[in-house]
Amino acid sequence: MTRIRPRSSATVRRLARRLSWRAAGALAVLALVASACIAVAVALTIAVVPASEAAPILQIGVAALAGALVWCAQRIARWLLVPAPRAEGVRIDRQAAPALYRLLDNLAERMGTESIQTIRISAEMNAAVFQRPRWGYWGAMNTTLIIGLPLVHSVSPRQLAAILAHELAHLNRQRGGWLAWGAHARAWWHRVCERIAAEDSWLAQSMDRGFSRWAEADLMAAVRLNHLEEYEADRLAARIVGSKLLGDTLVEVAMKANFIETDYWDAVMSQASEMPRPSLRPFRDMGIGVAAGFHAAPQHGALHSLVCEDGGLCFHPTLTDRLVALGVAPRVPQPDAHTAASHYLQRSLPRLSQMFDRRWWRSARQDWRRYYASAIRASRAPD
Repeated sequence: MTRIRPRSSATVRRLARRLSWRAAGALAVLALVASACIAVAVALTIAVVPASEAAPILQIGVAALAGALVWCAQRIARWLLVPAPRAEGVRIDRQAAPALYRLLDNLAERMGTESIQTIRISAEMNAAVFQRPRWGYWGAMNTTLIIGLPLVHSVSPRQLAAILAHELAHLNRQRGGWLAWGAHARAWWHRVCERIAAEDSWLAQSMDRGFSRWAEADLMAAVRLNHLEEYEADRLAARIVGSKLLGDTLVEVAMKANFIETDYWDAVMSQASEMPRPSLRPFRDMGIGVAAGFHAAPQHGALHSLVCEDGGLCFHPTLTDRLVALGVAPRVPQPDAHTAASHYLQRSLPRLSQMFDRRWWRSARQDWRRYYASAIRASRAPD
C-alpha cells in the first residue's frame, strides 16, 4: 500500500464529508430497494390475487412473486438493522477515579472541547473515544472514553495524559457535532457490507457484486482517512503535551503491547503445564509483571523491529510514520517508578483486576485444563 502522508485539516474534513455522504447514500439506496420490494408486493397482491376472474395459475404466480419480494425486503432490512455495538469494559465513576476525571477535564479545557463524562476500563491494550446513539440507530450521541487496564499498567501518569490528549483531539476535530453522525454513518455502512459479504444467499451475492467496487473504494478511502485523522490528532495533542512526550509515549505503548501480547501472556499460560489453576493472576499481577519483565529483557531488538515494521493495509499509520510526522527519534523507554494505574486507579484496581481475571478464567478455563491434562499424561508416559 502507498504510504499515506499527513495532510491539512481541510483535506481531512473534505474526505470525511465525502465518505459520509457516500455511506448515507448507500444506506438510503438499500432502504429504497427494500421499500420498493414491499410496495410492489402489496400492489401485486391488491391488483391480482383477489380478482375472481384471474386464472388460478396467475394468482399462484403473483403470490409467489410477492412472497419473493417480501423475502428480499426482509433480507435487506436484516442487513440494515444492525445497531452500533455497545461500549466494552467496566464503567468507573468520578467517585472511584476523581484524579482521572480531573485530568480529563483539564485536558478538555485546554483543547477547548467538552469533557467526556463516562469512562470505562477494558481488558485491551488500547484507548479510544467511543460514540453511539442512545438507541443504537438514533437519539442523542453518547460519548465514552475507553481505557485499557493493560495500558494504564504500561505507562506513566504523564504518558497517560499524552494518550488522553490524543483521544480528545479526535473528539475535538473529528467527532464533534455533525461530524460524529458522519462517522456513525460510515461505520454503519461498513457493518452492512460485512453482513452482506458473510451471507451466502443469491440476493447477498448479487448485492455484493453490485456494491463491491463501491465498498472496496470506500474501504481504501477509509484507511486513508483513518491515517490522516491519526496524524491530525497527534498534531493537536503535541501542542498540548509536547511532541517529545507524545513520541516517547507512542514508542512505550507499542513496545509494551508487543511484550504483553507475547512474553507476558506466554508466561501466564506456561503455568498450565504444571498446575490445574494459575497462581499468577494475569490482571491482578500485570503491573508487577510488566514492570519487572519488560525492563529485565533487552528491548533494542524489539524497538528496531517495531520501527522497521511495514504497516501493509492497516487502519493506523506505522509507528515510524507517526514519529517522523512528530519529528521525534525513537528511543528505548526508561523505567518509571509510578504507573498511571497506581496513580489514577488505585481505589478501583482490586475490583477491576478481580473482574477481568474472572472473565479471563471463564474464557481460558477449558484450554487451560486441556493443556494441563495433556502435560500430566505426557509426564506419566513411560520413557
